[in-house]
Amino acid sequence: MLQNKEIALRKTIEIIIVIIAILWLYAAVSKLIDFSHFKDAMKKQPFGEGLQTILIYGLPPVEILTGMLLLTEKGKLTGLYISAILFTAFTIYILLIILKFFGHVPCSCGGLIEQMGWTFHFWFNVFCLTLTGVSIITTIKRKEYGNI
Repeated sequence: MLQNKEIALRKTIEIIIVIIAILWLYAAVSKLIDFSHFKDAMKKQPFGEGLQTILIYGLPPVEILTGMLLLTEKGKLTGLYISAILFTAFTIYILLIILKFFGHVPCSCGGLIEQMGWTFHFWFNVFCLTLTGVSIITTIKRKEYGNI
């Protein structure tokens, strides 16, 4: 019976990881498809020009790399760690927007995210960060003990 629970947990975690990978790949592709909109939206963010440029040209490749890592057995844990970093950074940024830390509320950057309000987007990121954390713990345990 315990073996069935372990199999179910493993499959559930694998599905979660694939969903997170799809999320990163979707985010990157939506930015690249309408790159001029993404670039304009990033230039409205409350960051200096140097950081804006890094984000404009660095974020889509990092999202693609993260999504691809999550889809490989060797890169899965690294992809999960990068996902945790990205979700944490985005969640803190959104919280600062909600708390009106910045002088203006920047627009979101596109895709489905653009349709979400900031509060929903915050809780969505918290949920994704939680799933990522659970996936990291489960993946580490599976590698250490080989039975999860």
